[in-house]
Amino acid sequence: MNEKKTGKSFTQWIRHFFQIALRSVWFWLVMLLPLGGILYLCAEKIPGFADLYCGGVYRFISLLWNNLSGILPFSFGEVIVVLVVPSLLAYIIFVFVCVIRAKKKRLRAFFKGVLRLFAVVSLILFLFVTNCGINYYCTDAAQKIGLDVHPTSKEELYEVCVYLADSASYYRSRIPENSEGVCEIDISSLYSKSAEASNSLSEKYDNIPGGYSSPKGVMLSRGMSYLNITGVYFPFTFEANVNTDVPSFSVPFTMCHELAHVRGIMHEEDANFISYLSCIESDDDIMNYSGNIMAMMYASNKLYSADKELYREFFTHISKGVYNDLEYYSDYWKEFETPVAEAASNINDKYLKSNSQKSGVKSYGKMVDLVIAHYYARLKH
Repeated sequence: MNEKKTGKSFTQWIRHFFQIALRSVWFWLVMLLPLGGILYLCAEKIPGFADLYCGGVYRFISLLWNNLSGILPFSFGEVIVVLVVPSLLAYIIFVFVCVIRAKKKRLRAFFKGVLRLFAVVSLILFLFVTNCGINYYCTDAAQKIGLDVHPTSKEELYEVCVYLADSASYYRSRIPENSEGVCEIDISSLYSKSAEASNSLSEKYDNIPGGYSSPKGVMLSRGMSYLNITGVYFPFTFEANVNTDVPSFSVPFTMCHELAHVRGIMHEEDANFISYLSCIESDDDIMNYSGNIMAMMYASNKLYSADKELYREFFTHISKGVYNDLEYYSDYWKEFETPVAEAASNINDKYLKSNSQKSGVKSYGKMVDLVIAHYYARLKH
């Protein structure tokens, strides 16, 4: 008889627990974690799932929230990042106070505090998957715009490097420079120019959506440089955040790169190439210069590794103005060659490798193959 009562009591306790849990918003937030895991596995294992999601659900959500966050004149994502640590500390203190005050129910108060924290972490991971993670498994940019990417010879690489150097030198001659011979660009004018350039691609390529707002300059840009970061897509606000402390000629390229991420183009080589396209198909000299010089830097690094003699020959095509800008760019980044920057780069490398980019940080340079394919398919003829 006693055993029966105990069993009934235990059953009632379990039922009572689930009734409370099901009515709790924290319980449902925790359930987002396995749901996010299922969606991520679907993207990884089911062909076409990521493309379908990115072209439908993600496009609707990203356009809506990107334009809403775009109303703010500052980066809301930067504010969130700055507030993370103090908010976490404040919550820990809050839970500690609740446990002290609970007296006889301290264990319950502690677990309640842990549950809420776990629920928030679950929400963050779920949003990362839906606003970013799934898109890593989308069709690459080459297929989306119909490029035939194949192995090329060092002679072909040299030809493209020369083309990029000549183009960069031409547009550089149309841009004012300061007393030190370095190009002088008003960064405040670049936000609208980069947004316009990126959005205009939708008129030529159906798989590249338009309608997105301008990128955001980061107030703590110099801090980003210490971490070797030039820009970042913040998936929780759908903002393209850009380091504006760096040499100005590289900023338009970075802006368009981050705007490509906002569109769901997550692989770094693809985002770099879409950025290059945005810049060179713009009517603005500064945008064109940024796209050509940045692509030239990536391509010439590859040429240097392939054939140093051809690299020296290519270098004669670089104008004095372009050379000055490259020197300034190199000197700027030498200041940030620290263990902190190296550690940040290693973290980024591991992050990229964990998201279907086997080359890690080397993925950025793989955009050269796309630039070469585009040159021979669209520009040379």
